[in-house]
Amino acid sequence: MRHWSRSITWQDEAFHFERLQARVPNSDAPLWAVSRAGEFIGTMPCSSEVSTKDFDLRCLRWLNELLGNRPARRL
Repeated sequence: MRHWSRSITWQDEAFHFERLQARVPNSDAPLWAVSRAGEFIGTMPCSSEVSTKDFDLRCLRWLNELLGNRPARRL
């Protein structure tokens, strides 16, 4: 994923993912700061080698694990 920021809609809400300079300890995966309506809600690790579509799917799964039990929508 070459972008440094990405917006994803999950359950009719917009979430913003922004790549941080920090990395996951003992890993090469970059960390992504996640916010909703300007409020920080967490960080998500994700390899920079994934495609944009795979990144979007990982974001949806991450949001689902954090905020709800409903299955992630397919792209």
